[in-house]
Amino acid sequence: MRSDLPNYFLVLIIFPLLLFAACRYDFQERIPPKAVNGVLDLTDWDFKRDGPVNLSGQYEFYWKQHLKPMDFSKATPPKKTGFIKVPGYWNSYKLEGKNLPGNGYATYRLKILLDDPKETFALKFLSMGTAFNAYLNEQKICSVGTAGKDRETTTPRYFPQVIDFKVETNRIEIIFQVSNFHHRRGGAREVVLLGHEKEIREIKDKRLKFDLFLLGSIFIMALYHLGLFTFRKKDRSPLYFSIFCFLVALRLVTTGERYFIHLFPNTAWELMIKLEYLSFYLAVPAFILFMQSLFYLETSKRVSHFIAVLGCAFSCAVVFTPARVFSHTLQAYQIITLIAIIYGLYVPIVALIRKRDGAFVFLLGFMILAFTAINDMMYAENVIQTGYFAPFGLFIFIFSQAFIISLRFSKAFTTSEMQFKELKETYQAYRGEIIDRVQAEEALNESEKKYRNILNSMEDGYYEVDLSGNITFINPAFCKHLGYSKEELVGMNNRQFMTEDTAQKVFKTFNEVYRTGEPALAFDWENVTKDGKRKIVECSVALICDSRGQPTGFRGVGRDITERKQAEERERLHQEQLFQASKMVALGTLVSGLAHEVNNPNNFIRLNTPTLLEAWESIMPILEEYYEKNGDFIIGGMNYTEMREKIPILFSGILDGSKRIMQIVEDLKKFVRKDTSDLTQSVDINAVLKSAISLISNMIKKSTSHFSVEYGRDLPVLSGNFQRLEQVFINLIQNACQALPDSKRGLFVSTSWDEAMNNIVVEVKDEGVGIPSESLAQITDPFFTTKHDSGGVGLGLSISSRIVEEHGGRMTFVSEIGQGTTAEIILPVNQKNNTLKGIIE
Repeated sequence: MRSDLPNYFLVLIIFPLLLFAACRYDFQERIPPKAVNGVLDLTDWDFKRDGPVNLSGQYEFYWKQHLKPMDFSKATPPKKTGFIKVPGYWNSYKLEGKNLPGNGYATYRLKILLDDPKETFALKFLSMGTAFNAYLNEQKICSVGTAGKDRETTTPRYFPQVIDFKVETNRIEIIFQVSNFHHRRGGAREVVLLGHEKEIREIKDKRLKFDLFLLGSIFIMALYHLGLFTFRKKDRSPLYFSIFCFLVALRLVTTGERYFIHLFPNTAWELMIKLEYLSFYLAVPAFILFMQSLFYLETSKRVSHFIAVLGCAFSCAVVFTPARVFSHTLQAYQIITLIAIIYGLYVPIVALIRKRDGAFVFLLGFMILAFTAINDMMYAENVIQTGYFAPFGLFIFIFSQAFIISLRFSKAFTTSEMQFKELKETYQAYRGEIIDRVQAEEALNESEKKYRNILNSMEDGYYEVDLSGNITFINPAFCKHLGYSKEELVGMNNRQFMTEDTAQKVFKTFNEVYRTGEPALAFDWENVTKDGKRKIVECSVALICDSRGQPTGFRGVGRDITERKQAEERERLHQEQLFQASKMVALGTLVSGLAHEVNNPNNFIRLNTPTLLEAWESIMPILEEYYEKNGDFIIGGMNYTEMREKIPILFSGILDGSKRIMQIVEDLKKFVRKDTSDLTQSVDINAVLKSAISLISNMIKKSTSHFSVEYGRDLPVLSGNFQRLEQVFINLIQNACQALPDSKRGLFVSTSWDEAMNNIVVEVKDEGVGIPSESLAQITDPFFTTKHDSGGVGLGLSISSRIVEEHGGRMTFVSEIGQGTTAEIILPVNQKNNTLKGIIE
């Protein structure tokens, strides 16, 4: 049976390898083409049949230049340095007979010819050294870090991602602006994958699932071996292996897809690269020490300690120097790693010759781990394009360790069986005495259990406190209500989970019960749960006395009535909403009638004023002739010389006022018009804002003498609803006017276009009294208002916030007491309707 174990374990090794190959490699019937002289011809490539393709080959290369797509459209195109192989580092590119340095910046350019561009495509990026911008057909599609022209203007970053896009033509132009001033090597070192968006994301998902499987397996084994060490600290092999597993798990999340940066997006690049190097530099000595603890007779302590000291020294260089310095140590440490691998093969071979238990299995697992480690070093040096496989090698190696552990456990189990027989005899001797003690304790606790069972099964909460208000007992129902465990609550003072008002109220009630000895009628407490929520409990209070009749504390029963109170509040709010809705209906009816009544006399004014002006101009020659003969005279209570100058101005004012009345009436009709909730209208934000200001211009004039509006130029049209956005602007400007303490304070409104984020930004800024910080987070809640005395119901900002969210946007507020409030509306622009249009004032 023992001779068959190696063959059995060999099957266990081969099967995961085949599974790994199936997961990590996408079989393709055709070899994908490569770019030649900056052009990748994919006209014969069927993405549905052949799958995604690596954008590898010869790219146009522009050293010391950061070029944008428009630079290649000029009459004199930029001069290219040559063609460079991608993926690869530019350090290996020769310019004037010399290799380029690692520090620098450059532009990569590739033209791709497609056969059928109708599908949605996607690009899968990993990393470029060490910051880059990507352009596709004159559009900037992503920016990782800040690609500058020197160290001060460059911010390095790694952020693997998938970018999907659509193209209308069968030609794609991709441009990379790459900068590196923080690492020893720079350039487009990893392949970019192009394919249909669905297939690219499937590849990413498969990689994620497989990596998470490896990460979970390695991490669990790390915890498992750490647990073994805590129970048996004399054997350090589980500790070293646990450390090694943790380091490989860290390397798994800091290389390849770099899941670490997705989990912690604000992590500095310098810290990220240090973790990547440390996971490699420390893993080697950890493994050597682990191997020494297993085969201590076959290992040399001097060699093991020497490798451990070198690993720690290189790790110190990583910790205390920047990446541009310690990255130069990688090749030297790779040589040390190869020596360690050779030494690691030598030790189990010697142990196998000496017939040590588990040596054969350890050797098989280590050979696979060594192979994947060498692969990782070659991939890091860009010698091969395979990927990081060391975590998978460790996964296979874990199988070998599980087998070795099972052998050890088998021996330990045999030993434990013998010890069990001895302990069984001792147990029988003490059993009789133990049974007697247990029976006595059960009888003593029986009455206690009945009492506690009743309290624990109650749906209502039950509590006991001492005279200082510290909890001495509390049942599960009350614990569930407060969100604390029983251990946390026992000893806690009741003031710690009450509001200040409730604490004073409870203090007075407890004093009254203590003074009179009579229980208090149930009253409401407002408690604050562990997660900060407020709940209302209806509680009773009674006095607890000892055997001598002396008060020792208080007890009572509490019932959670939060839902009942909330239901009552919802009913009240519902009634207020119905009342507000009825007012809006009445307003619509009033406006409809008012529009008719105002428009009729206004039409007389608007239509007859030009006739009167024409009549005035007709009699002007007669009056002028009379003036020349007889001098100045009185007309309409005013000298003619003054009248002839003012009459045209008066007529013009009458016409302007009439048009103003007509515009106000029209805007009012639009405002109360039935909302169809059509969010597909093409809306000009400047036009919406202008209409809103027109409606409340009188309120603005009364509120401030310092009002300004700045309409952004060339704003794109967005998809939305004119009337609903107009309602938002009216609500915000009205609130700003009401916040101004006097007319000397200013009100400023502006629109602009954030081209980088493809958003339209509307800002309403006032110099009013400001909003308290404790109220700022609630101002968009329904029926929250600070203007109860002036009739405010708190629906304006709530409705406005909902309208903005319906348009896919968001609304933010910044306020300072005494300085004013700034409201900002950010609305996304639909790419299909990205037509430049706007009102220019």
